[in-house]
Amino acid sequence: MAQNVLYTWTAKGRDELAASPGKLGPNLKTLLGMFDGRSTVEDLQRKLDKVPPDKLQAALEKLASDGYIEARESDTPAADVDFATFMNRPVKEPSVQEKRQAEQATVSGMRTLKKAGYFVKILSRPGKRMVPRSGDKYSVLILDGDQANSLVVARSLLLAKFDVRSAARHDDIMEELNKPPPDAILMDVVLPELVGLELLAKLREHPNFKAVPVIIVTAQAEHDDVVAALVYGASGYMTKPVKPEALLDSVKTVLGIG
Repeated sequence: MAQNVLYTWTAKGRDELAASPGKLGPNLKTLLGMFDGRSTVEDLQRKLDKVPPDKLQAALEKLASDGYIEARESDTPAADVDFATFMNRPVKEPSVQEKRQAEQATVSGMRTLKKAGYFVKILSRPGKRMVPRSGDKYSVLILDGDQANSLVVARSLLLAKFDVRSAARHDDIMEELNKPPPDAILMDVVLPELVGLELLAKLREHPNFKAVPVIIVTAQAEHDDVVAALVYGASGYMTKPVKPEALLDSVKTVLGIG
């Protein structure tokens, strides 16, 4: 078994975690929920010390072959990939399947938007509580050019005992994204000096952020806006004005602590 391989969720894997009951059996779904983009096969084996290595390998191969997870080698430290340089690469076009899944995911939420005036859709629900990257508190990075909204969001998170970082403009955002990644990101798709969807796509491709939940919090509430964000890998979508209780529930949900 290759010990230096990291497994992360694909879009299909995130959809399976959000589904109830889903297509996977309980054992495979529990294993799927353990992937965080930071744990190697050796780490997984250590956590599942009662599972024979050959059975774990077979389960990993099954999840990978069915398209729920994908692997990458961890020989090169992910932190060496400068985010500003990474932004210059072409954006990967979503597949037809990803577009279809995003369309399906918006149906119930758009009904809620028309009736209640807000939209909340969370796709990524880990199978178990995620461990804080810092080992102590959970950290959340806010990327939002709307200062008033950013302050409301930050205050709600601070009162709930989260560590909070924030950035609004290009240089500040790049600086934050070159630091150790947070446990979750809240971002608007309307950002000064940046195309929000392009940034979202790059977060999903960058090795440091591939497994970090990203919740879009924006005033853009048309059907096409929601579909585009989900297609490019958003873990969830919320419309402004933000309801603090819904915001906290959403962050806790993507971290497995809700």
